Amino acid sequence: MVNNPLTGAIDVVAEPEAHAEDLTPEHRARQRRRAVVEGVVVEVTIAPVTAPPYYRALLRVTNPGAQPCTLELLWHGQHVVPGVTAGTKLRCLAVVCFPDGVATMYNPRYEIITPKKAVR
Repeated sequence: MVNNPLTGAIDVVAEPEAHAEDLTPEHRARQRRRAVVEGVVVEVTIAPVTAPPYYRALLRVTNPGAQPCTLELLWHGQHVVPGVTAGTKLRCLAVVCFPDGVATMYNPRYEIITPKKAVR
């Protein structure tokens, strides 16, 4: 994987984009691979004080020409993940796996995608 030396951003050319069929449990028998997904965070869950710390976000992945699907992002050992809140658009990189039949990425690398501003 190659990062942009100036910004440290994920180089999306080096990793394959995930397709909607990659995020369905029927394809979990295939070899696991790292994938890049892009979407909007629709829900955030924080672990209760009595539980081990984790931060969970539900990402709605929108691929052109495919039905939207959801992907669970899970960071272990974190009470807060900077910048990841409901409504944030993210690009994530991690291995997609299917515990309990739910498409999940554990401790993904992420970058926040901001809307482009019009040049005046």
